[in-house]
Amino acid sequence: MTPMPNPTLSLWASRLRQNQGIRSLMEDLGQVTGHPDEILLGGGNPAHIPEAEEIFAEAFQTLAKDPKLGALLGDYQAPIGNDRFRSLAAEYLSPHLGYDLRKGNIAFFNGSQNAYSYLLNIHSGKMLDGIFKKILLPIVPEYIGYADQSIEADAFLATDPEVIPTGNHRFRYGLNKTEFDLSKVGCVALSRPTNPTGNILSNKDIEWMEERTKKQNLPLLIDLAYGNPFPNLIGSEEPIHYREGRTLSLSFSKIGLPGVRLGMIVSDPDTIETLSSYAAVGNLAVGNLGVYLMDILFRKDILTNLSKNILRPFYDQKRELALSIFESEFKKHGVEYEIHDPLGGFFLWIRFPNMSVNNHKLYHLCKDKRLFIVSGHYFFPGLNSDFSHTQDCIRLTYCRPEEELARGAHILAEIVASHQTKSE
Repeated sequence: MTPMPNPTLSLWASRLRQNQGIRSLMEDLGQVTGHPDEILLGGGNPAHIPEAEEIFAEAFQTLAKDPKLGALLGDYQAPIGNDRFRSLAAEYLSPHLGYDLRKGNIAFFNGSQNAYSYLLNIHSGKMLDGIFKKILLPIVPEYIGYADQSIEADAFLATDPEVIPTGNHRFRYGLNKTEFDLSKVGCVALSRPTNPTGNILSNKDIEWMEERTKKQNLPLLIDLAYGNPFPNLIGSEEPIHYREGRTLSLSFSKIGLPGVRLGMIVSDPDTIETLSSYAAVGNLAVGNLGVYLMDILFRKDILTNLSKNILRPFYDQKRELALSIFESEFKKHGVEYEIHDPLGGFFLWIRFPNMSVNNHKLYHLCKDKRLFIVSGHYFFPGLNSDFSHTQDCIRLTYCRPEEELARGAHILAEIVASHQTKSE
């Protein structure tokens, strides 16, 4: 239910109280009761992988015995992290990101969501020259958490993607190379792999965008929460490297540590300096636990092996299992469906082209059966068209146990089949 307008609130606060996708998603995660019938296919939690959790447990035990535990618990850091940790991160990330990084290129935040909220507002809204600049999302659907981060309303700009059939019940979104009026754009932002679809824009596509952004001196923000160098869930695609004009965002959440809340920004020193001011006002200081864990994981070079030999094989297997389970149920119930090629990340993006209800209604029908999914209509900020996928698609995580995936697939297939129009 949309709250009644409150004249004591700012315009920004009033907009935040509207029906947010990210708030709905996180509240679903937080309000789980533990009932055995609940099927949690909506959230972005990583899977609990015993081999990974053993590594993290050992790191925590090391911290507990460390003489620096008092500083970890009892001292503030600088707003974007102390120099020692920033220098360590620069040294570790340089060979992975193909650039000779320095501490001035590194900033830490309490999660990459926190960092992106600052980044998007740095580069959008009313500028010093009075021009209102927007955030260009070159391909949608795009991450649900971006949509409500801008302080200014109507800050996003997007266009319909190309829809490319890739096989039986398969498709992929392609970059629509429309020539935008970049004079109205403050930055270009994307995730790679893209959340929610698992799409991975090629380096060729990204370089095509950069040819245009560089002419306007526009920053390109690339969210690597699921990408390289960790957890590196990018299949056979080439990794992203740092270069001038790019701002990269990394996260510890998808390696299996979402509760630690550590995000990293790699950018030019001027952007990092601005982010430090934001962080001091908004956070006071970055939390200690994440960077102290990072110290251990980086110095022992644990994340390369973790990503290559534990995380990627696990998620590859889970993805294929989930595809098999859902496709079997859809076929059994006669469901018309299309799945975006899941090239990376944690999710299946599924389109039901013949439903008599939209995806938001489907979300509520599923929730009534204790099945949690995410409606796809939240993932298209800035798109002002009647693109049918905004109403036809849902996002599911495949990180859950096999039995839970199977029950969820069965319930979903039954509901969609019962609300499906006859195809001509």
